[in-house]
Amino acid sequence: MRAVETLHLFEDLNQELIYFLADLRPDEWTLPTALPGRTVKDLAAHLVDGSIRRISMQRDHYFVEHGRDLSQLNSLIDYIQLLNKEWILAMRRVSTRVLVDMIKRYDKEVFELFSRLKSDDEALHPVAWAFQSSSPNWFDIAREYTEKWHHQMQMRMATGRPLLMSERFLQPVYETFLLALPAHLDRCTRLEGKHLLELDIVGEIRLRNRLQFINGNWSFVPTDATIPHTRLQLPASIGWILFTNTDRNVANYLDNIKIEGDKDLAMQVLNMKTVLS
Repeated sequence: MRAVETLHLFEDLNQELIYFLADLRPDEWTLPTALPGRTVKDLAAHLVDGSIRRISMQRDHYFVEHGRDLSQLNSLIDYIQLLNKEWILAMRRVSTRVLVDMIKRYDKEVFELFSRLKSDDEALHPVAWAFQSSSPNWFDIAREYTEKWHHQMQMRMATGRPLLMSERFLQPVYETFLLALPAHLDRCTRLEGKHLLELDIVGEIRLRNRLQFINGNWSFVPTDATIPHTRLQLPASIGWILFTNTDRNVANYLDNIKIEGDKDLAMQVLNMKTVLS
């Protein structure tokens, strides 16, 4: 698995968030986002929560005993969603000025923490949405980058602000997301024999990946002149929305997605999730 480098982007992504929040009118903080029941302020508070929890556990080695069996993915998702809800409700008592100050402080401390880690050492937590039992630090850091990026995009969408869709910010998002694709397809497809799948991310970035199904498993393979059995062309402006549950309805976007070959397989690709929700 080739490392996706994202550490160098954190400071700029965090600064874009501060600029965005500073520009909001008071009424815009309460606008609903694509996530049901979550306002712009709620998502900003959620980002603070992620940073504080990260620092508490990974830097300060502080863990709360929860007494839960989190060995199954659904149990882990339920627990994380409970923590998210509790934090968001508490932070509704906090002013937006205090919230922005917290973001400035704790995002800086997260970056400092990540900067001290060795890229290939084992991460504190595996990347669960990639179905890993252990992950290297670079993957965990990249997962955190995609978390901060996509929630900022959801807030920008809610307020009609420009999205951060430059190649610099977007390319590593997709490179990270697609690392989950072989394991995802292993769990949801039933094919006979060999199958070659080509996924093209197009638009703001261009990213081509090929995966081969052989001996009951999917794996990435080099791109060559072989004609794939199934080809999926996915606009970069759409893929992240589906993968992060920003919109769960794939049908809303099919007119802009090109599929050749096995449509059921292509739909399984589009149903991949890179968030725990």
